[in-house]
Amino acid sequence: MFPGLSLFSNPAARTGPEGARAPGPWVRSAEGPAAPTFLIDEPLAVVSPAVFASPHSGRLYPKAFLDASRASMLDLRRIEDAYVDRLLADVHTSGAPVISALLARAYIDLNRSETEMDPAMFEDPAPGWLLQRSARVEAGLGCIPRVASSGAPIYHRRLPRKEADLRLDHVYRPYHRALEALMRRAQAMFGQAWLIDCHSMPAEHPQGQRLPDIVIGDRFGASCGPGLADFVEGLFARRGYSTARNAPYAGGFTTLAYGQPQRGRHALQIELHRRLYLNEASVEPHEGFTDLKRHLGEIAHDICAFARAQAGLTDASDNKKAAPAAGAAKG
Repeated sequence: MFPGLSLFSNPAARTGPEGARAPGPWVRSAEGPAAPTFLIDEPLAVVSPAVFASPHSGRLYPKAFLDASRASMLDLRRIEDAYVDRLLADVHTSGAPVISALLARAYIDLNRSETEMDPAMFEDPAPGWLLQRSARVEAGLGCIPRVASSGAPIYHRRLPRKEADLRLDHVYRPYHRALEALMRRAQAMFGQAWLIDCHSMPAEHPQGQRLPDIVIGDRFGASCGPGLADFVEGLFARRGYSTARNAPYAGGFTTLAYGQPQRGRHALQIELHRRLYLNEASVEPHEGFTDLKRHLGEIAHDICAFARAQAGLTDASDNKKAAPAAGAAKG
């Protein structure tokens, strides 16, 4: 039921119901064939300005990366937002695209600025990396993570700068070009775009906080228009989930970069507690996965309807706005 982790010699396979699966650019390993770096689940027709994203659920581990790593596979996998892409597998049936990373977060983190690099990890760091320090970099979780889930170092030795350039050129930038294209398409069709960036959070918070089932992040009201966060929080609460707003997760780089309400671009982050669907020790789904997946499909349907209403659309006018999705987003 669930595709497992993969090396480049066995690219992650995605299957599903109707809708186009558009693979992103391919990155090549010297040890094996090329593999896609992201995937877009397109609806049969785009009928909503909503766009869904899962930047941390990739399960593809390049062999060269594993050869350079000193961390165990489980330790690496525990920083994934494991299987969030599969939780969103039905979302595209509501008329909105879903873009998901295929490369593992331990390889490159797509929810960071590309300059959030730890200079101490590299033999020849770029000068700009010395100027931008953040709490995420200090914690070892920059654009190229330094530590795995246990806090142990990922690498045996420092990396050459060209390795960072390769990951940015072949994985990071193509993903963000594709996400930007999806946002622009939504704006071109509907006059606005609504990004829902989906993540999962570990049971143990570094500061010892007891976390609710769901954390909604809108950067304290700065990343989306009024009403969206209240609406989405209500959708979860009505299904019995405990919720919080902006604490401890207010939104990452994606929410900051794409959430520009004054330009008709809205972004909201959803954090799902992993206890709802995942055995964190084994990084495998448990029996709660099916219910959460069903609820997320229902919630996505309501979000798509909310976004349509914000764009001034009624059900009668949807058919006039709908457009075939294939080939619409290109990196």
